[in-house]
Amino acid sequence: MVVLGLMTGTSMDGIDLCLSDLEFRKIDSLKFKIIDSITYQYPNQIKKNIIKSLNNSSCNYSDLSNQIGKFYLDKTIQFLKNRNIDLIASHGQTISHLSNKYSLQIGNPEYMSKYYSIPIVYNFRKKDIDFNGTGAPLVPYLDWLLFKNSKENVFTINLGGISNLTFIPRGGIRKNVIGFDMGPGMCLSDQYMRIFFNKKYDYYGRLASKGKVVEKLLDKLMNNEFFYKKPPKSTSVENFSEDYMNEMLKEFNQINKFDFLRTLVNFTCRCIERNINLFTSLNSHKDKIFLSGGGSKNITLVNDLKEMISPRIENFNYNGINVDNKEAFLMCLLGYTYFMKIPNNISSVTGASKEVVCGEIYE
Repeated sequence: MVVLGLMTGTSMDGIDLCLSDLEFRKIDSLKFKIIDSITYQYPNQIKKNIIKSLNNSSCNYSDLSNQIGKFYLDKTIQFLKNRNIDLIASHGQTISHLSNKYSLQIGNPEYMSKYYSIPIVYNFRKKDIDFNGTGAPLVPYLDWLLFKNSKENVFTINLGGISNLTFIPRGGIRKNVIGFDMGPGMCLSDQYMRIFFNKKYDYYGRLASKGKVVEKLLDKLMNNEFFYKKPPKSTSVENFSEDYMNEMLKEFNQINKFDFLRTLVNFTCRCIERNINLFTSLNSHKDKIFLSGGGSKNITLVNDLKEMISPRIENFNYNGINVDNKEAFLMCLLGYTYFMKIPNNISSVTGASKEVVCGEIYE
């Protein structure tokens, strides 16, 4: 089945599209081919509207959802040209997420549904939450399928707006897989870049590399009970939004902007280190550790992680799945498994009462 996956993550920087051909030979044996993938940046106004909507209960989500839905369709047409597909799987843009309670993604599928006479699968988190799960993260299901036969323990770290972890113990038993959100990925440093450098993000971590870590600020940032909470757990960028940033800026307003940025990058790494040490059994000399997401291109951050966790860290690259298209391919997988009625969450990760088929057809 040829599936188009669309992913807009917590980094809120744009949309990733991945076109792939998938087949399950058995319920846990995935055969796939990446046909093509691409990333399109959000127009500035849409990105501003998304950022403004966070923690804003008066926001008109319907208008914003329509804006994003039209953008999805425009870029889908541009990407596909005249290629034939069987199904579209769209994650949508997360606006609000409260673990075990609800998860709101917007990006009206109606525009895609009217243009293409094929199934549109969306709303991938609701079913897991309905069965008392956290609804996030979703990617451990893909990681498990790819690495369940590994002879080594495998760790995958995704560095989007939020950082999340998958740990697949050697032997690959599904119920032993661990996965959870660890805290901020790039959301705080990206936010700081917009405010003080008028840039979308810190290219390769060059600006952060000019600063030094301020321990008092780092201690304040680390004083958050979420980082010590046992999994299952999930969070969202709304918990690290402008209000959170403004509190830090007010208290530490004398800090050089390069030092502040450097500390935010180190903070992301400290959260990851803390969670891995508390809740997994990493052998830094033997285990495989892969990075994905936009943060994997931040050299300053990656060097911090190599120093804190393991020098063996490498960027994710598996049969055409890479740091840029991994989550869009995940949407292909979730859309396909929904269509085939194959359970596609991992209950040991989310805490759901059972494995369920996540997603629904837009009608």
